[in-house]
Amino acid sequence: MYGQRKPVGGPAPSRSGGQTRSPSIMADISIQDLERLDKTMVLVAFLGLIINVVQVVAISNHSWLKATALSNGQPFTAHLSLASVQFGNDTHPSKDNRFFCVSRSDECSLRQLCATNAATETYSNGMAKYTSKAAWCQASDAGAFATRLLASGLLLGLAATGVTAMYAAQSIPWVADQFDKVEELGFSDQIQKYIIAGGWGALWVFLFTSMLSYAVMIPDTLGWGTVSLEASFGLLRVCFVLASVQCALVVNSLFELWSHDSMKSVWKDFMATKLVSARKALYVLLTIQLVLYFFMVVVEVDWSGLLIVLAAFYLLQGSQTFLILYLVLLVVSVLFDAIHAASLPSFNHMTPGDHFGNMIWLVVFAFKFLIAGALIAHEKLEKGAPAGEGRAWTSFDQQGRPGEQYDDDEYNS
Repeated sequence: MYGQRKPVGGPAPSRSGGQTRSPSIMADISIQDLERLDKTMVLVAFLGLIINVVQVVAISNHSWLKATALSNGQPFTAHLSLASVQFGNDTHPSKDNRFFCVSRSDECSLRQLCATNAATETYSNGMAKYTSKAAWCQASDAGAFATRLLASGLLLGLAATGVTAMYAAQSIPWVADQFDKVEELGFSDQIQKYIIAGGWGALWVFLFTSMLSYAVMIPDTLGWGTVSLEASFGLLRVCFVLASVQCALVVNSLFELWSHDSMKSVWKDFMATKLVSARKALYVLLTIQLVLYFFMVVVEVDWSGLLIVLAAFYLLQGSQTFLILYLVLLVVSVLFDAIHAASLPSFNHMTPGDHFGNMIWLVVFAFKFLIAGALIAHEKLEKGAPAGEGRAWTSFDQQGRPGEQYDDDEYNS
């Protein structure tokens, strides 16, 4: 909080200095007011806005499930949303709808398919010629239940985003006046933070429950092969990751579990590093790769992203142990990646979600070689650089506060 605190045993003073403000004061917001915004809560509100937008995008398209449905023994590719399905390919997504839809439209309602009495003809070996009614009903029920959860989570997310943004803006006089009134009702600053944390925690639960319930309730097959989760489900994973970060930030704002000093020290080290150096390149490459791993969550969670942690420890502490661990695990990761790359089908045969995910994966794969080269260059070429130019590192105490800065020669001696 950037306003005044309530003294023990006395009335709460106005955060705006005791002056009565009107809403028109919003037009007179100064740069100093904006600079005093609660940066943590601004970040939480911004992430909340992203989550809300991504949820809307995920709910409103046909990339939840991909499966193969049957009609008179003929297989058709089906792309399911939460409430409807399209039959076709990536170029003409609804060209085969006439074999399944009751009415001519760009999509078939899952509820109508569930209500239609599907034919029960089978081949001599007992294999069905038509997708069963039970499968369509399962898909319809899974989508309807997930829609209710996501709609509730979306409303909760919008409310939490608004409240968090207002809380972050208490350096603005008019907003401070409103929170003064809230505190007069008995909602202290700590209680306000608990309410904000509860809102984001509830959204986190809604997101996880919607993913879990949908994955459990969907049918195993639509008649041929198995179903596979697609990009829209992956967008929920992205929302879940962002919501986890939000919860961590708000909880730290409440209980101060870690210090921001270590991050500030890393930023200072980055700014102090020479522009043309392997150390600066490592900072940039690792950051870009971390962002790429985040976008890969849309398709899959790649745990090789944890290699970034080893590289970061080496970069910050200068320990060759972390360098060796990183390089050994990197070799194993690259070899498995080479097998995966060889098994990839042509991009022309991929869904949009798979196309996006594999393009990101290929860039991440290339970055592994660049980072390995930068690490070796940093170790070999900058070995004799003075402190602050590529080989200085900072120690931290148990609370995450920076201690003394060393170069490798001082540490080894």
